[in-house]
Amino acid sequence: MRHLGLLFGFVCVFAALGGCATMPIGSSSSRVDSLRSENAALRARLQQVRDSLALREDVETGQYYRDLRVLQDQLNRLTYEARTLRNGGRTVRVLPADSLFESATATLTDAGAKRLRVVIAQLQTAYPTRTVWVEGHADNAPLSESLQEQFASNWELSAARATAVVRHLVTNSDLSPGQFAAVGYGATQPVASNQTVRGRRRNRRVRIAVLPPPRDYSRPFETSW
Repeated sequence: MRHLGLLFGFVCVFAALGGCATMPIGSSSSRVDSLRSENAALRARLQQVRDSLALREDVETGQYYRDLRVLQDQLNRLTYEARTLRNGGRTVRVLPADSLFESATATLTDAGAKRLRVVIAQLQTAYPTRTVWVEGHADNAPLSESLQEQFASNWELSAARATAVVRHLVTNSDLSPGQFAAVGYGATQPVASNQTVRGRRRNRRVRIAVLPPPRDYSRPFETSW
């Protein structure tokens, strides 16, 4: 009631100022400017009161807290998706390169193609509209001179392997070629020590991931992947 009374008071003041809008000829121009300034200040104050009343109504009805929850959910999702994108998406499968390719090549073996069948089924079932991110990784062992005639370094070899996997996934699935991206990291992201045979074997790998879907955050928030 106090807010409504204050609002009524402002209306009365505006009515009084409205009566002063037409000044007699010869009135002081400074007085007119003063009244205009007061009028503008009162209008601003009235808008503040209206906003305050609207906020109080939202708080009392619970709308304020519902909107706050939605915004917090959106912020959490944006943070999560930014982190996921930075890490190259959500991992679907990490496959040893030695289980996919002929030694020191980017040629898929029959056993490698068979292993990729499982990945194809998973992508088509669970992520039919996602962008698929395929990474090639290598160890840091120097390539032989004969191999360097085809690949200048482990970087080119890892990129060729990622591309070979993408080509196989596109050819043998219903997914669009535009959904795929191939990336070669060479030996820049090891997951084990390159000082041991076992560690180098782990570093020679292909990672297949999916990126978060684009979202329209002006709509009610969704939390499902």
